[in-house]
Amino acid sequence: MIKVCKDITGPVDKVTNAWVDLGPRIIMAGSEVLGTAENISIKVAESTKEGLGKLGAAHEIRLVKMLGESGAGEKEERRGNN
Repeated sequence: MIKVCKDITGPVDKVTNAWVDLGPRIIMAGSEVLGTAENISIKVAESTKEGLGKLGAAHEIRLVKMLGESGAGEKEERRGNN
């Protein structure tokens, strides 16, 4: 199920801040199973209606950390006790 938190903006098929319920999932990193989840939902910042539909129906998805975002992929600077 897709819950859109904001109205469609820009092109007709562009959707922002939409929740997508993915249902029960196995949680993996690479090929290693780390656990399971009863229900997972993801808030998608920006997509198309078609993209959200594909995400909700996908058997397997990948989450990849974006470099250059605040704190993502960058070393934390330590202050004081170095």
